[in-house]
Amino acid sequence: MKKIYILFAVMVFTAVSYGQTYLTEDFGSGAMPPAGWSFDGLPNQWSSSPSNNAGGSAPEAKFTYINQNTTSRLVSPVVDLTGATNVNLSFKYMYDWYANGPSIGVATRFGTGAWTVAWQVTPSGNQGPKTQIVELSNVSQSDFQFCIFITGNLYNVDYWFIDNIKLFTPLALDAGLASVDIPRYVQAGQEFDLKGVVSNEGSTPINSFRVTYTVDGGVEQSYSVVGQNITLGNTYSFTHPTAIVLQDIGSHEIVTTVDNVNGGTDLDPSNNTLTKTVGAVTFVPTKKVLAEEATGTWCGWCVRGICFMDYMAETYPETWIGVAVHNGDPMVNAVYDDAIAGIIPGFAGYPSVTTDRTAGDSDPSELEAGYQRRLSAISPATLDIVNYAWNPDTRLLEFDLQSEFVADINSELRFGVIFVEDSLTGTTSQWNQANYYAGGSNGAMCGFESMPSTIPAAQMHYDHVAREILDSPFGTEGSLPAEIALGSVITYHYSYTIPEGWNYDKLHIVGFLLDMTTGEVMNANNEISTYVGINSPVFEQGVSVYPNPANDFMNISFMLNQPEVAGVEIFDLFGKKVAAVTGHEYAEGQNLIRISNEGIANGMYLIKLQIGNRVITRNISVIR
Repeated sequence: MKKIYILFAVMVFTAVSYGQTYLTEDFGSGAMPPAGWSFDGLPNQWSSSPSNNAGGSAPEAKFTYINQNTTSRLVSPVVDLTGATNVNLSFKYMYDWYANGPSIGVATRFGTGAWTVAWQVTPSGNQGPKTQIVELSNVSQSDFQFCIFITGNLYNVDYWFIDNIKLFTPLALDAGLASVDIPRYVQAGQEFDLKGVVSNEGSTPINSFRVTYTVDGGVEQSYSVVGQNITLGNTYSFTHPTAIVLQDIGSHEIVTTVDNVNGGTDLDPSNNTLTKTVGAVTFVPTKKVLAEEATGTWCGWCVRGICFMDYMAETYPETWIGVAVHNGDPMVNAVYDDAIAGIIPGFAGYPSVTTDRTAGDSDPSELEAGYQRRLSAISPATLDIVNYAWNPDTRLLEFDLQSEFVADINSELRFGVIFVEDSLTGTTSQWNQANYYAGGSNGAMCGFESMPSTIPAAQMHYDHVAREILDSPFGTEGSLPAEIALGSVITYHYSYTIPEGWNYDKLHIVGFLLDMTTGEVMNANNEISTYVGINSPVFEQGVSVYPNPANDFMNISFMLNQPEVAGVEIFDLFGKKVAAVTGHEYAEGQNLIRISNEGIANGMYLIKLQIGNRVITRNISVIR
């Protein structure tokens, strides 16, 4: 069955240096088609997408399926190639295959003449992301044009993403440092690798080059790569063998350069160097990971999201936070829904997901891999929800988001708040869940294969539902200063009246810390309303965890007004339970649970104390 998707369009332009460049297009002009470009065949099927599926930078061009046998072209402006006998056309693409049938290609013409195919393939599966180089000969005329086309049964493609179109004559020898991959924050004294990608932008194959980096202008660290055959448009991924260790707290500038290409001089040094800034932090703040999913009851594939979101919540309850952003059904929050295509990198339809608003996962089945990837990322600050107060009579909820910063900040960060509700149900047909896994032909999916293709509302309840996102989907403007010094503790107050239709006992109050420069969620936290009811301030006053840092043991003391069953569980930063004392009844008054640290490694831990249906958490470190 055909997947259903919703489109969103945005555009960006970047120029690249070549021997001679006749045309570049990265779809950043703010219009589709870009100025000078045109469509031939199916103009409504081409759009701009806020994604980087083709392997370039967001956004990119996107062709969307249609139930029609025809040819659709994205046609270039007229280019004067007088005197240029041979040129190269390069572009990045990713072909999202649905079934065999369509062919994709490049064709050329002069004036209004017939198109001549220069390159054509018929995909039999997904293709890319990849860079395609097409050599064009005998082009020396003033009215040259090319097109990128798709032809055949266009229902049998899901999407075709295209980016970074370049028409050029390359230099003979030109290596480019395409990217450098290093963490934004690291713990002082802990080593990390410098990774990157070198691309061949010239006509001569690259067989050797040198990669050099410096930290704060210090001693150069170099190593050479030999024995390669990197042809035009292809790349080489490297890991520098000399790891980096930043001992001093604060920001450090790391400059990476590629040179000594084929033992000689690169003819275009302008694309050989990249500079990155890394912050060395005093300690690693406790981190929780925020995942957001685009979903809807109308979307038959979206039971995948229900399946994998529930799995994550059950498997990593202490360190993973899930938010389901609904579209086109009774649970929609219009503001959040309208922004979701700009929140999920590479958004291509429903269901789609993102972890911490970073690229790397898009299907719900990738949530666990995204969680593991992001849990190890160091945040520049803690994030806590403090001074929590709930008035059940007025339904007014008040609290503060608070962060302690372990690095200097010179960019715009924002606090943000999401209200999430579990166990939503309804009675109208709009609450029915479409289910493409019915009957099992699309495989097993958490039992949905045994349910009907339209699941009645009476058999459904919806968890992780985004009810409200305060101020904007991109946080609260001005909630944090533009410059923040290491060691600063900053608090921002929120208040909100919970609507009568919401079930307070099923709410999660989610706070997040957003980097507006990158769009990345740096940290998150949540309070579960059931655990912080009207008696919570009294409950909080009697809880103490000591010593902190702990060495051989840790004490958890708490006050009871009557005999109750209580217990403690301790989790590491990966959500794994490392110790527990549960199910014991304790007497009225002050009580103590002592846990031996034998077998618990040094590091940061989350303690969860549960008394009846009340839960409170504390952070603690173990150092021996």
